[in-house]
Amino acid sequence: MVRSLDGDREAYARIVARYQTKIARHMRLFTRDPAIIEQLVQDVFVDAYFSLNGFRGEGALGAWIGRIATRVGYRYWKQNRRKNEVPRDDHWWRELAEQEVDNLDPTAATRLVHSLLETLPPRDRLVLVLMYVDGRSVDEAAQLAGWSKTMIKVQAFRARRKLRTLFAGLGINSVQAAFELSQDVVHERP
Repeated sequence: MVRSLDGDREAYARIVARYQTKIARHMRLFTRDPAIIEQLVQDVFVDAYFSLNGFRGEGALGAWIGRIATRVGYRYWKQNRRKNEVPRDDHWWRELAEQEVDNLDPTAATRLVHSLLETLPPRDRLVLVLMYVDGRSVDEAAQLAGWSKTMIKVQAFRARRKLRTLFAGLGINSVQAAFELSQDVVHERP
């Protein structure tokens, strides 16, 4: 790390090599598109490089890079925000609404969760993804987002209410069940 601060590019390349796979998995929380994941990973390491002077060494380097990755993903969502409309392939949504959530396969549950999350504002989406898709605690979500624990709790409450309304509109009652089913797919390697 010290050599990276002194401008040693090979030392920084070793840091990138060490954390690149972990960061790519983390960026899957923000997009499913491999090309965008690759670009976001590059953005994370560029941001980290230019922020090296801000790393105080008080915590783990991986956690510090993880916070940068979360900010990069959040920024990506904010820049690519969609309208607050549920994107619908009518046939797929009708078929999905007729099924019980417990009977969904993990891929369908993941598609459902990500489709509905895309309709939420980035702040709501970030909290839900960190806590329910990635399984982070309030403390961990607060650290990754750079927000207070109180902010995370309030935002999570509001976001769950919005998501529950979206699910109810589709005739799906269990938000938690869909998140649980989708976790298997979300945590697959990119």
